[in-house]
Amino acid sequence: MNRVMAILENPLYNDYIQRIDFKEKGRPFCRHNLDHFLSTARISYILLLENDEIDMLACRAGIPREKVKELVYAAGLLHDIGRWKAYETGEDHARLSARYAKEILQESGYTSREIEVICQAIMEHRGKSKHLSLLGERLHQADSFSRSCYQCSAQNECYKFNRDKYRLEY
Repeated sequence: MNRVMAILENPLYNDYIQRIDFKEKGRPFCRHNLDHFLSTARISYILLLENDEIDMLACRAGIPREKVKELVYAAGLLHDIGRWKAYETGEDHARLSARYAKEILQESGYTSREIEVICQAIMEHRGKSKHLSLLGERLHQADSFSRSCYQCSAQNECYKFNRDKYRLEY
């Protein structure tokens, strides 16, 4: 997991996390911080394990099986990294996150094919398409599952909670 550690230690990654934290000060809803990123990564990987999809993802991504965990964790850690810019411009944070992820992934030693797979999943993590990649689908599910919506004091004001009711089936 050396490349995952390289992401966590990347100065640009940490700058983006600080920018998100600044933009979300006083926000009553879920925060897009390292806890959320790690939870999303872990749950994505668990979903792949539970559905016996590790080999399928390795095959589709064209990578060795032993690299899948680093791929999944990279996607989870980076899936919302463009949030800070989205708050400023109104652009889709999934597109921004995929764009910002590329440089961090390159600096962290990911191959061009791995970067392509990770960035596609990041772009898909909002679940707006009916045809998601396997990693995009699991990232989308994990993004929702990583929230403590049923214990949140801002439930009544939250568009996402009221829209999705955070169904726990998959």
